[in-house]
Amino acid sequence: MSSKSGQGRIFWGLFLVLIGLLFLLEQAGYVDVGRIIFTYWPAIFILIGLSIFISNGFKSSNEAMFLIILGAFLLLIKFHLIDRHLWRYLWPVLLIVLGLWIMFKPRAGKKS
Repeated sequence: MSSKSGQGRIFWGLFLVLIGLLFLLEQAGYVDVGRIIFTYWPAIFILIGLSIFISNGFKSSNEAMFLIILGAFLLLIKFHLIDRHLWRYLWPVLLIVLGLWIMFKPRAGKKS
């Protein structure tokens, strides 16, 4: 078994154990899972980004960084640390930057 697949298995196994614990605590009356999911849903993007980093052996990954930054930004909005009005103007700018990056990024394997 390669270390990459072992790291991914540990990550997702731990993730499922934590989700199971949350549901068990909800059944015991200690937490409200619906409220937790409603509050922290942007963390899913961060978890997927971290999973990509782990599966790549912690090598640089633009997709992982994008997902982590997106999740962090959405959490900041959710906790009212960033004004929602800023988001109205920022997401179109992010789409423009992403489109320009896709068009002008150097191709893999091509020498400049």
